[in-house]
Amino acid sequence: MPHRPSRPTPTTERPDVSMDIDLETLLIVRVLPVTIATAIFATTAALRHNDEANRAWTAAFGAALCVSALDAIYAADGQAPLVVTAAGDASTVFALGAMWSGARLLDGRARSHIWVVVVVALAAAVPTLVQSSTPGPGLSTALPTGAAGVFAWLAASELMRGTMRLNLNARILQTVYFLFGAWYITAAALEASGAATPSIYSTALPFTGIFIVSAICLSALRVERAGNWWSVSSEAHRRSDLGVLSSEAFREDAHDRIERATLAGSHVALVLAEIEDLDELNSAFGRQAGDSALLHFAGIMRSRLPADALLGHLGAGRFVVLVASAAPDAPATVVDAIRTGLTESPVGEGMELRSDASFGTAHSLDSPATLDSLLGRADADLTRARQN
Repeated sequence: MPHRPSRPTPTTERPDVSMDIDLETLLIVRVLPVTIATAIFATTAALRHNDEANRAWTAAFGAALCVSALDAIYAADGQAPLVVTAAGDASTVFALGAMWSGARLLDGRARSHIWVVVVVALAAAVPTLVQSSTPGPGLSTALPTGAAGVFAWLAASELMRGTMRLNLNARILQTVYFLFGAWYITAAALEASGAATPSIYSTALPFTGIFIVSAICLSALRVERAGNWWSVSSEAHRRSDLGVLSSEAFREDAHDRIERATLAGSHVALVLAEIEDLDELNSAFGRQAGDSALLHFAGIMRSRLPADALLGHLGAGRFVVLVASAAPDAPATVVDAIRTGLTESPVGEGMELRSDASFGTAHSLDSPATLDSLLGRADADLTRARQN
């Protein structure tokens, strides 16, 4: 959290703390790791992973860097103007909220709800702006701290959904965000009640730590979902190793096909398919078995579906199919073709193991003819199918 003017300015007679490093040095030094993490993450996102989820995370890292920089700039005198403190409060909330938004997109949700994050961040800064020039602890500190903690919990819960729930990097993030959220919510409650005022050490260090861990784990997650980020081949980004389009390439081509179908007065159907128990398969039989299941599923799509169908892999065992058809039963036809293929053939040679999948469907006859609308409707249908 930003170094607030309501807290005592450090002097040569420091309070007894368990750390040898002084407050000013801590606030200045922590800028370095946050800057490095932000620079590396933003650069690789721009060059190799320029999708919605990574743009949301890049904004989160930028906000975290803003908080750290403001703390460092005003660390020497311990007094920051109220508008600067308010900016730090808003940036703190936005940083955690944007992490939640990115996690939603990574998990295949149609909308990030980033507007909710912006509204909450601005609201969290209001108490600081309207208080007196010599404020005391209370709502102006507790509100942004608590809001940041809630967004951390939301991010942790989002990382527990679907096939991500057993991914190692996702589980590390789940644990870190849950603990961070629990501490920030506790700190906010103590501040609001006046029972205690958590020190800068107890909020600045966890805030810095969570973004260092996030940089490492999110980089690993996006490599797993999108392939090797260091590849310089543009075609490699369009076509995954599975023989179907990558997520970004599918979205690009799908937007074009839907637009052309709309202009021609035609319709499209979309099917989401998610391999069931993929993480359990990896755990029980090794990563090679999971890779075989992905290749097997992609092969069924390529061999069983019409040649003009657009096929993509969104990541984490979730595939998507777009077909041009005005027939109301077009989605069901696609699902039946894939299910027949899964039933008739095992995952790999020498393995009497058959995979299964859950499906969600959407049709432009029932939804607005936009990719986001179709994906959102299919995702909701897939969620219902998994719950049944």
